[in-house]
Amino acid sequence: MHIQWTTLSARNMPPRPHTRGFHSFRCHGPPNMISLIRSVLITSHISHQNSTRSVSARSLGQRTQAGHTNRWQLPGALGSDLLGQAQVQRAEEFGNKSSDRKKNSAAPMALHWHETATSCPHSPLPRLVHPLSASRRARLCEDVTWSSKLDTPDERFDILSRRVAHNAKPDAVLECLGVRWKLHCSVLSSSDTLFELYTNSKRQQDVELQERAVIGSHSRVSSSASERGLVYRKWLLRGPLTLRLPVKDASINKEALSFALRTLYDPEELPDEWGEAVLSTAALLGMSNLFQKCLIEMLAHISSSTVCSFHQVSCEFKETFLQRACERWLELFLVTELSFHIKLKDLPFDLMLKTLRCPRLFASNEYEVLRAVLYWLYLKLNPLRETLPAHSTIIHFFSRETAVFLEQPQGQKYITVFQALRMHGITEWQHLQELQNIRVLPESWLLSILSNHYHSLHSGGDMVVTDFSKQAIRFGMMFDREQECCTQTISLCGFYFLLQAAKLGESDTYNFSIERLRHWDPAVSQSSIVSRPYCMRPDRSVCYRITVQSFANGKWQEYSSGPVNQEFGLCKRRSRSKPFQIEGLFPPILVTFALAFPF
Repeated sequence: MHIQWTTLSARNMPPRPHTRGFHSFRCHGPPNMISLIRSVLITSHISHQNSTRSVSARSLGQRTQAGHTNRWQLPGALGSDLLGQAQVQRAEEFGNKSSDRKKNSAAPMALHWHETATSCPHSPLPRLVHPLSASRRARLCEDVTWSSKLDTPDERFDILSRRVAHNAKPDAVLECLGVRWKLHCSVLSSSDTLFELYTNSKRQQDVELQERAVIGSHSRVSSSASERGLVYRKWLLRGPLTLRLPVKDASINKEALSFALRTLYDPEELPDEWGEAVLSTAALLGMSNLFQKCLIEMLAHISSSTVCSFHQVSCEFKETFLQRACERWLELFLVTELSFHIKLKDLPFDLMLKTLRCPRLFASNEYEVLRAVLYWLYLKLNPLRETLPAHSTIIHFFSRETAVFLEQPQGQKYITVFQALRMHGITEWQHLQELQNIRVLPESWLLSILSNHYHSLHSGGDMVVTDFSKQAIRFGMMFDREQECCTQTISLCGFYFLLQAAKLGESDTYNFSIERLRHWDPAVSQSSIVSRPYCMRPDRSVCYRITVQSFANGKWQEYSSGPVNQEFGLCKRRSRSKPFQIEGLFPPILVTFALAFPF
């Protein structure tokens, strides 16, 4: 065999990867020998080049490989190196996807590589650089378990059940919400529904076994006893029972079902959120302990973001205790908290009307109640809004229409809501001007409000009061932990009063009182004297009631002075009411002063 070497010129053939500078050859001989020599020479040359390149890259430390492609990048982070950054991101995503397929791996970071990783030091292949920093890698490597927030609901259940059951084989598989949940007999007794499903499936399996045994006894003589025993053992060892549980309630999701099933193995498990989903899931599975625990947690977590949904759930399950707690919370915080939250749009019509008609409704003044209703009505008319609008947006929305809203077919059903308001208690000039600007109330309503104000001012403050509990004008104050004394000056039909709430020393006793002020009293601001009327009538008959609400012993307590009639004069002896004293109060304390001027 004769071999002749020739060098390829760059002019005749363009250079290619892995073959640059390589010499071609011509050989004459048997074809098998020629093929063997060519493969040996090419393999030797490529191995030599890769080894030289790897050693050069490690020695210089100038370039490393990123991603899973045959591309290189500088070790430093360059803002203009968009290709390198994209490949680093692809490498990280590839590792995350690989880790999902290998969730039983003992080391989550084993799917990523680093230059110092355990690999062959003489390998000609470059090593991937881990995209995370060294400190973060060290912190992640300390914990070899995945965070529960990174796992899906079925994975979180699977991890917990395996750990508690010591990787024992499951006795049943629950098919629910498109997921197969592997369960063990030892925990099924805590769920009435699952226990019944398992018992029925087990009984059905026993019946089928008996039927097969009878059929096997009447089989042909040709089938031996050993063959029949083998079939019987295969039937017994075919696997766990399959339980199918259909779900018709849309509020039940995988997260809630996973949590409920995890509590079978570990009662100390906590959900992401206590609410309708957990309560509905507990009812579906027949887990009475979890159902009651969820009710207790919901009672303790009533807030602006949950009160509407909790009340709806309580009505569905006829849980009157939770329903009453939600309604009680609305009586206290509808005006002061919920009216400033976007969840106000979820408040149903009937519940809004019931809360407005309640005499224990807390508000700083009657205008704030009207403001809360206008916000609620705006959100009902614009259900797609996800943020609470500004007050100017509300006023502009109701002022742009020429027709009166309550006189339109769309607004007819809201008449009873506005009738529950005590708009005769709105006495500020700017608030009355706002009432006239918005096209919500009929002209007859506005005329009645303004004429009653005019009559009261010209008759020394006399009001037409037929039902004090529904017509008294309310003023509210909130007493927090840091306050020792709380006062508020009010003006009503030309009369000025100072509402007071004070703590007595270091005890838990509080005093509440009303005091009439003269127009030169320092508590009356100069602007009030200039912009508001002042009545010189020496005596004024006042019917008032002081209501105090405080949270104690796990529930809100109510204390009331009842309606009290008293003549308030200008002299010091007759200008102050009798103190209303209460012991055992703890902040926060909500105080409501309701006043009316009878004839």
